[in-house]
Amino acid sequence: MKTVRLTVLTLLCVVFTALAQEEQKNDSLVKKTNYLDEVVLLDARIPLKRSQSGKPVLRIDEKQIKQFNGRSLSELLSTQAGIEVVGNRLITGQNLRLAVRGSSNNQVLILVDGVRVADPSRIGNDFDLNFLSLNQISSIEILKGGASTLYGSSAAAAVVNISTHKVTKNQLNVNLNAGTEQAQNESLNQFNYLSNHIQYALKAKDIFFKVGYAGLKTSGMSAVESGTEKDPFERYNINAQLGGKHSQFSWYVQASKAKIENDYDNVFPVEDADFNAISTFENIAVNAKYTYGLGEVSLDAGMQNTDREYYDNYPAQYTAYNRTFEIVNRLKLSDQWYSVQGYLKQQASYEDRPVLEQNDLFANVVYVSTSGLNFNAGVRRNDHKTYGEHFTYSVNPSYSFSLIEQQFKLYGSYNTAFIAPSLFQLYDTYSGNADLMPEESASLELGLTWVKEDGRATLALFQRTEDPKIVYDFSTYAYANAPSDIKYQGVELSYTNRLFEELDFNLNYTFTELKNDALIRLPKHAVDSSLNYAFKDESNLGLYYAYRGKRQAVDLSSLDAYGLIDLRYAKTFHNDKLTASIWLSNILDTDYIEITNFTTRGRNFRFGLSYQL
Repeated sequence: MKTVRLTVLTLLCVVFTALAQEEQKNDSLVKKTNYLDEVVLLDARIPLKRSQSGKPVLRIDEKQIKQFNGRSLSELLSTQAGIEVVGNRLITGQNLRLAVRGSSNNQVLILVDGVRVADPSRIGNDFDLNFLSLNQISSIEILKGGASTLYGSSAAAAVVNISTHKVTKNQLNVNLNAGTEQAQNESLNQFNYLSNHIQYALKAKDIFFKVGYAGLKTSGMSAVESGTEKDPFERYNINAQLGGKHSQFSWYVQASKAKIENDYDNVFPVEDADFNAISTFENIAVNAKYTYGLGEVSLDAGMQNTDREYYDNYPAQYTAYNRTFEIVNRLKLSDQWYSVQGYLKQQASYEDRPVLEQNDLFANVVYVSTSGLNFNAGVRRNDHKTYGEHFTYSVNPSYSFSLIEQQFKLYGSYNTAFIAPSLFQLYDTYSGNADLMPEESASLELGLTWVKEDGRATLALFQRTEDPKIVYDFSTYAYANAPSDIKYQGVELSYTNRLFEELDFNLNYTFTELKNDALIRLPKHAVDSSLNYAFKDESNLGLYYAYRGKRQAVDLSSLDAYGLIDLRYAKTFHNDKLTASIWLSNILDTDYIEITNFTTRGRNFRFGLSYQL
């Protein structure tokens, strides 16, 4: 820890020395065109060009999402550097672990249109990605590393902001996908996967309206490896949005409801079972923004209700609610200095558990310069109803420069985080522990980004220390605090390049290790790569490869490494209004294990049609 602090202090000294010597040149957030001009919002909660951002924010745009038509949100996320979604290669509806740089679910904050979503009845007070359809999403921004100072609890390892489609004109979108969902060594002789999506948007002067429906049904696999009985999954999602813009004021209100019904099998012991679950998620969100002379103030509020019913050997029912209210002021102090201040209130509970309540105050300052030297720092005060006050802070200097028509960015960041135990971990009848202490962590990241006109590469070194950490103790079958510091560390490398006009190449590699311990179900080595060739007849051919190294199961047995190859072909018609696509996944029908005793997907295909009017 002393080495970390020394590194941070050294970086700060370099930054402030340079700031003191810098001439006051006229600069702004929207000046100077270069290859790093793409604007990101997640890093500092103000619009920043990538050259001014202190971290390599991942952005999955609408084009990339459309290329994944016929697949799931979890499958798309798992192709990104440093991200594993454990369970996304099993039966649809499987509980998912969103692991960023070795994290657990409770350390990754999920936002939908800027509003945090969560289910207090889940172990990690996290959000079930199975409720969302990829067709409803227009873009995804991912900020890796500690971000609790700007975003609060649950942002210890990453923030994922999922943006749904916004209304820009009158539009009708229709998506249909059909195919198979089967295990290895099964013939593709039946359609057992069907998804559909329809959305209509209407814009009249300063008012807009949107309504959409998404459905998914599949019945092709048994959840457990030795099972013979199929476990179907069915989901629907309806949503509506109303909003407007009037001079300096803009607003929108949206409401959605998702329902999942799925079968599952017995885990103790692992065997076929006729178990059933019904889950419902309701969400109402309000977003408003007012722009004034030197800045803007925004309001993001959300109300979520979740109901879960389990019909098995131990029937259970959970009703949970989550409420958030956040107001943020963004202020332009000068052409080079910007400030963000905010207040966040959270309330959550389920059944007869005590109410979880937090009140946060935070402030952040951003400096951008014409010389390429930028700085981002902030502090947050968290007042927890049960655990009292906690302070977190962040420092994030960066430096961008050009060399021979190429651009480079050096950056470093140090962030602290605080996460209170979930209500489930505290009060669950069987595994709860009311004496748990909160998780506290510190994250260090150092990186280099290289950009040219047709290519980009990022190298990042990361380390996250957690003390104490909440773990499940198999000796007591209850949650407990780990007896010593837990340290995650690793390397991420991502590279994308247009090899020539028609061919795009993408590659990322992640090395993650848990020092002095084992990464359960997570690989030390992970690779994702793709080649996409654009033909002149408006068609596209994509080849995807995913490699996962050896992993350790819960019982500490070793799981073999595996590599999977997918193939996609798509063609557009009628002035890009109609797109037909076909996916062939795991085309070699590779036999592999993701979670011991659970069925993994073999060779499958999906055919899709997408129409936009």
